[in-house]
Amino acid sequence: MAEQQSKGFMHKISKRALAPLAQAAVTAGTAYLTKKGMEVWRDKIQPKIEERGGARSVAKETVETAKETVETVAEKAGVTSTSSSNRETERKQREKRRTQRRNALEKSGSS
Repeated sequence: MAEQQSKGFMHKISKRALAPLAQAAVTAGTAYLTKKGMEVWRDKIQPKIEERGGARSVAKETVETAKETVETVAEKAGVTSTSSSNRETERKQREKRRTQRRNALEKSGSS
């Protein structure tokens, strides 16, 4: 019994002694990763973005690439995309239904 209490006591003491060391290690690791991350950004990533015309250009290219990828996957899966004119027609129909519901609610509320 005394041996179990001794182990529990030693566990608590070692835990309390190691906690500040662990916190210091985490803080140092975070500082190191932040510094290295900024160096990688400045030395490797930023010059490549500037070569490609800046962040806006890279974002536009990324969106276009994603759109093409989605379209390719959709074609392979047999999913057809909705044309923009069809979308516009559907949007107008939804708006018309909303307006009808709004008018019906106003009419029923005023009675």
